[in-house]
Amino acid sequence: AAQAGTLLREIFSSLQPGFKIRLWDQNEVHLGQEAGPVTVVIPSVRVFKKLLMNPTSAAFGQAYCDGEIDLVGDLFDVMKVADSIDELNISYWEKLKIGLRLKRILG
Repeated sequence: AAQAGTLLREIFSSLQPGFKIRLWDQNEVHLGQEAGPVTVVIPSVRVFKKLLMNPTSAAFGQAYCDGEIDLVGDLFDVMKVADSIDELNISYWEKLKIGLRLKRILG
């Protein structure tokens, strides 16, 4: 999960406000300029891969609605994080590189 944390930090390093992700092994990764009061709980490697292949607020929202992740924090703070995720504008090529790295580090 250490390599997963490194990848997360690279993708979400510019977020303002930041947030935390609690991975399947209970490690917490602080993301963005300053980690705010929101924590995304990702219980499995499968869900982690799914979210990072398309790291958008819509993907996180759908995963929450499907019961695949949990969100800890105030709804207004969650919405601020969602807005900052949408501002990332990750290109197709960057997503392809993320997918290749996921395959390499998580199989």
